[in-house]
Amino acid sequence: MKKNWNKGKLTVFAWLVFALTVVACRQKNAGHEGHFPQEKTGHEGHAAEEKAVYTCPMHPEILRDAPGSCPICGMDLVKKESDHTVHAAEPDSSDILLKPTYEYVLSATATFHPEQKSFSINIEVPGYLAYDARKVNAVSARYGGRIERLYVRYLFQPVQKGQRLLDIYSPGIVTAQQELIFLKENDPGNATLLENARRRLSLLGMTDKQISDVETSRKPLLSLPVYSSYAGLIVENPGAGPAPTMPGGGMNDDKSTQKTSPSPPSTATSAELSLKEGMYVQPGQRLFGLQSLATVWAILEFYPSAVQSLKVGQAVELHIESLAEPLQGKINYIEPLYASGGKNLRARVYLPNPGNRLKPGTLLTATVQTGNKSALWIPASAAIDLGQNKIAFVKTAEGFRSQKISTGQRSGQMLEVTAGLSPDNEIAENAQLLMDSESFVKTQ
Repeated sequence: MKKNWNKGKLTVFAWLVFALTVVACRQKNAGHEGHFPQEKTGHEGHAAEEKAVYTCPMHPEILRDAPGSCPICGMDLVKKESDHTVHAAEPDSSDILLKPTYEYVLSATATFHPEQKSFSINIEVPGYLAYDARKVNAVSARYGGRIERLYVRYLFQPVQKGQRLLDIYSPGIVTAQQELIFLKENDPGNATLLENARRRLSLLGMTDKQISDVETSRKPLLSLPVYSSYAGLIVENPGAGPAPTMPGGGMNDDKSTQKTSPSPPSTATSAELSLKEGMYVQPGQRLFGLQSLATVWAILEFYPSAVQSLKVGQAVELHIESLAEPLQGKINYIEPLYASGGKNLRARVYLPNPGNRLKPGTLLTATVQTGNKSALWIPASAAIDLGQNKIAFVKTAEGFRSQKISTGQRSGQMLEVTAGLSPDNEIAENAQLLMDSESFVKTQ
């Protein structure tokens, strides 16, 4: 029994060796059959290129010259295309991608022909309301002394004409009153001296009624009241108003509108006065100012490119944030100097302010009508600013080509072209659709 078992093991072992030998031979033959010359010349090379070759999808090293099955996995062999097969000529899409992106841009977009015509020039600029510097009056001390009582306490407090503002104790006024009382008691018949004493008190700031009361009571007034001769709001810096802050970051590229931030002096409406009870004042010292709101200024700011078209008397339409309807006005004054620390030139529009409905510091947008101009016009959206240059996209047979242009003024949604285009050109109406963030480094 043991002998038969050993004989069986030898038989199995022999079969295994035989199977491995067959597989090795097949792989060797397969490698031999897959070897083809890489180059053929003349008719022989042409025939080799046209000869069909079959291979296994899973084992590409298996190559046969006729259909069949893969000796490794048993899958059907498929026809292999020759490496030298020449395909039919097709347009290479990479040609478009390899072209400089600043030279050609392919897209489907609306086009527009530049128009040569006379167009009304309207410039839109930002601005704000400010106090009328012509309507500020000063309240000064006509005599020196100590402030005994103060009846106004904070900035922008409204004051009416004839309102009592403060009481001042002045040793000089008291002495002048005592001189009048002395003359009245000891030399009542000396009309010249009595008149000179009354005139001196009047020049020092006392009213006729106060002088008459002193003569009647024969007692000097120790604290003299100061009354307002004007109506308005209390300010310590005449013409200073709340500082508006313009929205946005900047002005658009055509320099006809802007979003910069004017910087008039800033004050707080709840700030207290620097004047306090117990302080001493000198004769002629300015105590504070009274700003009237009967009229206000609309301050408009223009870039240098628009300055040449500005004139006094031009019509202006003001769109003020707090009002539903726009106000009509005209440019009353153009400042001769540019604003300090800025690049803008300011113009003023004087506005009546019935009922004090216009508040200084309110933001506004103004449309200034500068007249008509005959020029070549395109939509403002058809131009793109690259910093030092502006471009438009001109339509050609192959697509759109970037074209450097020069521009002038802008009116609404239309932009003046001074060079680079003609009425015969056909351009993209919206250049943003053809724009790439890094494409247009170079223009023609």
